[in-house]
Amino acid sequence: MVDIVNAFGTKYEHLVLITGTKGGEKYQAGLLEKVKVDKIISYEKNTTFRRIFTWLWGWLQIWFKIILKYRKADLFIVSNPPMATLLPLFCRNPYSFLIYDTYPDVLVSTGVCRADSFIVHWWKKQNRKLYRKARNIYTIGEGMAECLTQYTEKEKIKIIPNWADVSFLKPCSKADNPFLKEYGLSDKFIVLYSGNLGNTHSVETIVEVAERLRCEQDICFVIIGEGGKKKKIGQMVEEKGLNNCRLLPWQPVERIPYSLGAADVGVITLDLSASALSVPSKTYAMLAVGCALLCIAGRDSELGGIVGKYQAGEIFAPDEVDRIADFVLGMKNDAEKLERYKRNARKAALDFTPENARQYVNRYE
Repeated sequence: MVDIVNAFGTKYEHLVLITGTKGGEKYQAGLLEKVKVDKIISYEKNTTFRRIFTWLWGWLQIWFKIILKYRKADLFIVSNPPMATLLPLFCRNPYSFLIYDTYPDVLVSTGVCRADSFIVHWWKKQNRKLYRKARNIYTIGEGMAECLTQYTEKEKIKIIPNWADVSFLKPCSKADNPFLKEYGLSDKFIVLYSGNLGNTHSVETIVEVAERLRCEQDICFVIIGEGGKKKKIGQMVEEKGLNNCRLLPWQPVERIPYSLGAADVGVITLDLSASALSVPSKTYAMLAVGCALLCIAGRDSELGGIVGKYQAGEIFAPDEVDRIADFVLGMKNDAEKLERYKRNARKAALDFTPENARQYVNRYE
């Protein structure tokens, strides 16, 4: 968002970023001086209750700020919190949408709501009205654009792929990696998951793979993150007695290049039912640090398309534990193939750089 806001700053004089980001001082320091930051509640993912509460309270805070302080502003609305796209129902500002996740479709695909429920029917009806009146509609992939055609004509949808900061996130040798040194992992082959440990993420599969490969003591499975499944994952690791698994908390921003850069194989998970509706942002970060991708998702997903196009890894279903274990073992034993995947990943990242942010301004009407 800093990249997008700064891109708009090259054209507009007055800009406000309404955000709930915490620990984002590093990123806020990168904002243009003329950008005003207006804080709301921080987004909490640790429990379902906290997630829903911060969604609702954040939405109300944004709405109050718009009607009290920014009545004449053009709105650039991002789809988090999910109800953010409903804001134009309650204000008269001109607006554009940036859709990272398509709601209420995600709620249906993950089983939170029934497709024939009143809330889904009502929300979709509002979407058709609001998308029709939006000045611009952006999204990050063909699959999501196709999903959005139920609400508006495809010609109106502008596809701009996401990106990572390839100067901040880049390959790091094991010998120069302080993260590996701190945890005594410099001599290990690292399979890394870093991200939310939520209910829609198939992190249990990683533990099952670790169990299959427990005799391969030079392979270590590192799981970094927080969320509703963390306790369950910890219990699985303890009950199975897996000394080849490490569970670690979120890493500080300045250490992320080293924690992600520790990966020989980077794990990306995506719920099968939502494969066409989202692209995990960690995909671009993993490409940037140049690791082989182990994707647990639908083969027809947007993520699968990226992996196939750039030949940067392989994709599996959550129940293909034996095949995933074979892939990990193959990566460890086939240095040439591993390096090819790593090179392809870093090369792919150069197609997903902050330069993409300029497209938002260039295509803004």
